[in-house]
Amino acid sequence: MDRRSFLKAGLCAAYGAFGAANVTAALADEKKKIPIALQVYSVRDYASKDLRGTLKEIAKIGYKGVEFAGYYGHDAKDVRKWLDEAGLEAISTHLGVPALLEGQFDKTAEFEKTLGNKRLIVASGLSASCATDAGNQMTAYLFNEIAYKAEKVGMQIGFHAHFNDFTDVNGKTAWELFFSRTREDIIAQMDVGNCMHGGADPYDLVAKLPGRGKLMHVKAENEKGKSGACVGGKGDIVDWDKMFNIAETVGGIEWYIIEQEDCRKDSNLMEAVAECYENMKKMGKV
Repeated sequence: MDRRSFLKAGLCAAYGAFGAANVTAALADEKKKIPIALQVYSVRDYASKDLRGTLKEIAKIGYKGVEFAGYYGHDAKDVRKWLDEAGLEAISTHLGVPALLEGQFDKTAEFEKTLGNKRLIVASGLSASCATDAGNQMTAYLFNEIAYKAEKVGMQIGFHAHFNDFTDVNGKTAWELFFSRTREDIIAQMDVGNCMHGGADPYDLVAKLPGRGKLMHVKAENEKGKSGACVGGKGDIVDWDKMFNIAETVGGIEWYIIEQEDCRKDSNLMEAVAECYENMKKMGKV
C-alpha cells in the first residue's frame, strides 16, 4: 500500500469521529505535497570537490531529488551509484543547446538515461536569440525539432528563465512569445527570482502557460539594494503562497527546485540550502 492509500484508509476509519469536512481537508493537504529538489549548482564548491559526499549531505537535509548543472568529470554510472546510495532522484539537468544538437544528442540522452533522468533543460545562451521576432521564431523552431527527437527516446526538453528573457518583443515578453511558438510538451521552467529581477510577473506568466510548468526554480528575490535572502526568509519579497497556489492549480508542477545563489556573503552554502528547506517546511510545503 502506498503512502496516499495508507493515509486515505486511516482517514476513512476516523471519518465518524472527525466528520467529512476534516477528512476532505486532510486529503487535499496531502495532495498538495510536491517533492522538493535542489539545483546542485547551489553547492557547487562542495560538489566540484566531492560529488558523492555532497549528494549524501543534500539527502540528509531532506531533499528528495537533484537537478544537475554539470557532473565535474564523473562517469554516469558512478553518479547513478552515488544517487542510489543517497536515496536521491535525478529529476532534470541544465545544459546548453550544443549538447542537444546532431552529433551530441544521442550521447547526452544516453548519459541522462543512465541517471534515470528524462528532462533536459536548456539554461543558457538563448536570451539574445529570443529577443527579436525573427530570432525568437527560429529558436522556437529549433526547440520543436529537438523536442521531437527527445520524444522518440522518452525524454522532454525545456527552457529555464533568466532575468533577460523578459524583454518586450511585439508587445509580449520574449518568454511568452517563445512558448506560444513551441510544442506543448516543452517545459517552461520558471525561475521566480530571475523573473522578478527582470521586471516581469512570475505569477501571471506561469498562469498563462497551464500545464507547462512541471519544474519551477524556487529562488528568492530581494528588495532593491538589499543583500541576498534564503527562500521564504528575511528579505525575500516573493509571495510564495500565491506562487505555490498558481503552480499547483494551473502550472502542472511536479517538482519544486531550490536554487540558492547568494544567501549571505561568505556563508556556508550547505547551511544556506538547509535553511531554504526549513523555510519550505514552515510554509507547509514539506
